[in-house]
Amino acid sequence: MKKQWIALLTGCVLVCSMLAGCGSKPQTSAPAAAGSDKGCTDEAILSQLKNDGTPEFVLDGTYYTLPLETSQLIQAGWSLETEEYDAAEVSLQPGERIYGELSKDDQEIDVAIVNAGTEPCKPAEGGTVVELEYSADKDQPNPDFFVTLNGINCAMSNAALQKALEGVDGYKLNSAGNIDINRTDDDDEIAVYKVILDDDYTAITLASDNVFEYKDYQPQEVKEQASNEKIAAYKDTTKAEMEPYAQDFNAIIEGYEENMVVGFYSEGTIWGEEVGEYKSIAGTPLASDVSLYIAEDTTGQLYCIANQILNEDGTVSTAIELEEGDQVKVWGYASQYLELQEGLKIVVVQPGIIERNGELVILDKNLKAD
Repeated sequence: MKKQWIALLTGCVLVCSMLAGCGSKPQTSAPAAAGSDKGCTDEAILSQLKNDGTPEFVLDGTYYTLPLETSQLIQAGWSLETEEYDAAEVSLQPGERIYGELSKDDQEIDVAIVNAGTEPCKPAEGGTVVELEYSADKDQPNPDFFVTLNGINCAMSNAALQKALEGVDGYKLNSAGNIDINRTDDDDEIAVYKVILDDDYTAITLASDNVFEYKDYQPQEVKEQASNEKIAAYKDTTKAEMEPYAQDFNAIIEGYEENMVVGFYSEGTIWGEEVGEYKSIAGTPLASDVSLYIAEDTTGQLYCIANQILNEDGTVSTAIELEEGDQVKVWGYASQYLELQEGLKIVVVQPGIIERNGELVILDKNLKAD
């Protein structure tokens, strides 16, 4: 069910669909492919809608909006199965997404569930539905419990669906014969709403935000294996790139160019107390609170270990606490140097991995399992 279009329902006016008794009567004599020309007309349903761009729908007589706690649908009698994995065994980490199917009686809804919180959660308990797709055959009695854009519902004919949506900004009949409601994001045209048309059924999809901002779920053991492989490759790469400079760190500085980055590896000792308030590295101004450690390689050469990490929110935090005399192995990249007043130039390393007194610490978040 993984969709290749981006679901961002910003600015869409979501209106109405059909419940039992809403829209058309069951089609008994007309061909199944014809469907109905009418959308939802039930005033009780229409009165529940905000009509302000909120992704909203009515299901089994109950009004919902996205994002929606999965537990609300579970409590309403829906059961969840997730693709590939046993839903009861899945533990979503913060920022993870999993696709699945909610079922109840003869109804099925495809969903994307995310962990929008800060702690691990089960998709059926602490998860949040941010995208869903409801489909129904056109010839089923009262098939559609879905209230959505411009009153469309799955029982409507393809011609009626196109007529109801063709006036919406961004409307497009794509090459597959389905309806996209597109918007421009930067220079990209993306579908913010989708209606799949078929002679026998219709599928309608809506979402609360861009579900592709989340990472796909993987079991912890799979993540750890991938992490171990990345760590091993990172170590091998930095060691190989460092080999020409292992006996002369000055060679890195002598070949320095503005965008030069050299893999760096060293075994050594933390040489002195933490060094702070340097004004420049390679001529680039630094904040007064820049934090560095000086280390001495086993060959007697000095270098600096940068001790700050830029967080996703733009703040800076301490990477690792080191003390004078700590025995370290450092894998990272040297792209700058520190020039002291005495004319001494010292390579500055941004560490990705540090082994501190035998303890391995992963600093590069791209190498971590979580």
